[in-house]
Amino acid sequence: MAFKPVNSIVRSIEILKALADGSNRLTDICERLQLTKGSAHRLLKTLERSELVKQDPRSRLYCLGPLFIQIASRATIEHQFLITHSIHEMKRLRDFSKETVNLQIPVGTERLVIWEVQSLESLKYVGGKGAVYPIFVGSAGKALLAQLDADALEILLRKFYYVPSAPNPVKNPTTLMAEVRKAEKQGFAVSFGERIAGSASVSVAIKNYICPVALTVVGPFERFTSFGLKKVANEMKESSRRISEDIALAQINSKDPKGT
Repeated sequence: MAFKPVNSIVRSIEILKALADGSNRLTDICERLQLTKGSAHRLLKTLERSELVKQDPRSRLYCLGPLFIQIASRATIEHQFLITHSIHEMKRLRDFSKETVNLQIPVGTERLVIWEVQSLESLKYVGGKGAVYPIFVGSAGKALLAQLDADALEILLRKFYYVPSAPNPVKNPTTLMAEVRKAEKQGFAVSFGERIAGSASVSVAIKNYICPVALTVVGPFERFTSFGLKKVANEMKESSRRISEDIALAQINSKDPKGT
């Protein structure tokens, strides 16, 4: 019996390929796949429910979704070098702050949690390894954006969208850029309930790696701020310095193992 492919699956795969190639409008996808708008829309909505596709609520453009990014990234394996050189300081920060600590990297208009050391408290905020969030929301997003050069930042801000379901979202790129510049100046970024009501977070940059990295501490607003947000930020900057220096030294030693 001859194999007969399932048309809806084949068309869904072709849609994912189109999105990866930059065809983000419904009309572009229809033209490329020779589909009616109704058929393309139904397939896109099915993929969106599966988190393989996401639609920008403002521009209505489509892009690859959180699940696709998680599957494609294999972050734990690809960034094992970074994780290995960060884990000790992450545990130290967790014990110091009593809150959850994670590492995040940018993936297009999203940010991806590649490692997490969870708080030992019964009430805590966690994302989990592989969690994906908009890069335009939260302290980690600001810390990542602050590490981009002017051209890369300009390109990314053209794709800005705000998350209407978030309790306290940044609603325009001008406000976001002000927060990014503030983060650059003070050496850390903060967020208060931007993504999750009742939460607070602080993020700092880790340097000397192959891509921007944000080291983040997140927890309940009242407990986090009563402990001392600035106190946590200062400890995080010290951890960032140590991790960044460790990464740089390891890279030098890998090129010259004898240290000559």
